[in-house]
Amino acid sequence: MDLIEWIDHLRNNVVRDPNAKVILLGVGYAGALATWARQRFPSIVDGAWGAGATVLASFDFQEHAADVGALIRRFGGNECHSLLWVAFRTAQYLMDAERDDTVTSLLNTCEPIEKGNLLDQETLFYHLKLAVQEAMLEEQDTAKIRTVCENMLNATDGTALEDLAGWLRTYYENLACMPFDFDSNMEAAQVIAPGAPENAILGLRQTQYQACTEFGWFRTTDADEQPFGDRVTMHFFLEACRALFGEWVTDAVIYDGVRLTNLHFGGQDPRSTNVLFTNGEYDPNRMVSITSYINTFSYAHVVPDKFLLSEIYSIGEEDSLELMVIKTSIQQYIALWQFTGEVPL
Repeated sequence: MDLIEWIDHLRNNVVRDPNAKVILLGVGYAGALATWARQRFPSIVDGAWGAGATVLASFDFQEHAADVGALIRRFGGNECHSLLWVAFRTAQYLMDAERDDTVTSLLNTCEPIEKGNLLDQETLFYHLKLAVQEAMLEEQDTAKIRTVCENMLNATDGTALEDLAGWLRTYYENLACMPFDFDSNMEAAQVIAPGAPENAILGLRQTQYQACTEFGWFRTTDADEQPFGDRVTMHFFLEACRALFGEWVTDAVIYDGVRLTNLHFGGQDPRSTNVLFTNGEYDPNRMVSITSYINTFSYAHVVPDKFLLSEIYSIGEEDSLELMVIKTSIQQYIALWQFTGEVPL
C-alpha cells in the first residue's frame, strides 16, 4: 500500500495529472513487487517490468547451488569443479572423523569448530560456499569464474582442501581470522533498533524476517549435481530463523508462509496482463523468476549469455543482436502500455 500511496502522491502533487500513466520497473525482489503491484492494482499501475523478478517463493532453493555448479563446470572447467567437490567433502570427512581441529586450523576460523556442533559446521560450509559464489559471480562476468578457478588450480598448497583454504585466505586477506561460527553470524541480524545501520541501511533483520515467514529462498546444498558438499541444509536456515525471531518459527511456519505467498501471487503463473519478465541466461535466480510467459500485452525474455541487468540499459553498439532485439521489444511493450499500438513480435 505504501507504493500505491506514493503513486497517488506523484500523480496528484508532483506531476499534477491524475490520469498520468504509471509504469513500474524493478530488479530482483523489487521486480517482483512491481509485477505484483500491477497484478493487484491494474487500475492504478498501467504496466510493470520485472528484471530478474523473484516471484516464486521457495522453501528449499537447492537449484541455486546446482546452477552455480553448472556455471563453474562450463566456464571454469571440470578440474575446477572437481577441486571444489573434493575440497568440500574432504572437510566433511575430517569433521566426521572428529578432526575438526584440522579444518579449523586450515581455514583459520576465529572460533574452533566444536566436535559434534552441527550448527557451527553448517555455518562453516555455508560461508565457504558463499565465498566461492560471491567471488565468481560478483562481477557478473564468466571471465571471473575462469580467473577464480585458475587461482585455485594454480595453488601449490597440496590437497584440494589446502588449495581452497589458501585461496580463501587471499580472498579474505583483510580479516585476521574467519568468523564462521553460528553465533557470530547471527549478531548483525539480531540488532533490533530500527535506526541502526544494520536495519536502516542494510535491512538485514527485515530481509531475514521475510525469508523466514514469506519467501524462503534458502540456498541449501540438497541437490546432487553441485560441488559444495551436503552440509548446508534446511536445519541451518531454520535454526537461524529461530535464533533471530524465536522458537515460534518452525519448519511448518516457513513452509506455510512460502505456500501462502505463492497462492496469493500465483508464483510462476501470476495471470497478469501488461507485465514483462526478463532474466539473464546465467543468473541462477531465474529459477525463481519467470522465463516463459504469454498473456495480454505481456511476455518473458531470457537474455542469452548474460547474468543480471544487461537488458535494463539503453541500446548500445556493444550489444549483441539478440540483446538489441530484446531491448527493442521491451520499448515496444512499454509504449503499448502507454498508448494504443501493435503487439510486439
